[in-house]
Amino acid sequence: MDEEFLLSKIDYSVLKATVVRAKVLEAAEDTKRYGFATLCVFPKHVSTARLVLPKEKVCAVIGFPLSTVPTELKLSEVSYVLNQGAGELDVVVDLGAVKEGDWASIERELLEIRNEASDAVLKLILECCYLTEEEKRTLCRLASDCGWDFVKTSTGYGSYGATIIDVENLKDWCGKGVKVKAAGGIRTLEEVKRFLNAGADRIGTSSGVEIARSLLHGREV
Repeated sequence: MDEEFLLSKIDYSVLKATVVRAKVLEAAEDTKRYGFATLCVFPKHVSTARLVLPKEKVCAVIGFPLSTVPTELKLSEVSYVLNQGAGELDVVVDLGAVKEGDWASIERELLEIRNEASDAVLKLILECCYLTEEEKRTLCRLASDCGWDFVKTSTGYGSYGATIIDVENLKDWCGKGVKVKAAGGIRTLEEVKRFLNAGADRIGTSSGVEIARSLLHGREV
């Protein structure tokens, strides 16, 4: 697994409640320097990230982190971040609807967001720590049926983050059409390698710079 390939699989996340514009600009420069897949930011920071990065390198979160808003508000967020220049969207599933077994409303929401998002890359955040195996299976199927690009393990705000077994299972349940993003608690180079080897195609982490420096052994790029 070469350096460039590994770094290109990282979504560098800047999603703390206290993040400021200067941090977003710094993170955008780091994303450019190290060749990360994207910089993942809150909707209000998309325009700041775009000062440094092209559209395809900017990812915005939607309904984050709890997804306790109606579909109409999520669609408004989607429209906003697309207009600001985001190329990828990480969207939190409605966990309340999951627990109610209201799969019809979840499917409608996923289809509406897919339609609104046009050709943007869509990742469905499952928050696996709260889900049963059957719920995860069903969400993988719906993501595939509704034309989404990824399922993502976690927001990083739940009771635990990514696990190897979840990544392996999601990869199996999604099949070839939907990729897996591992996120939540991934902080070291060795963890990144383990999750990629388990089948993840993207890694979400707030430790992107530290991981890059560890990989490059302090060499500048």
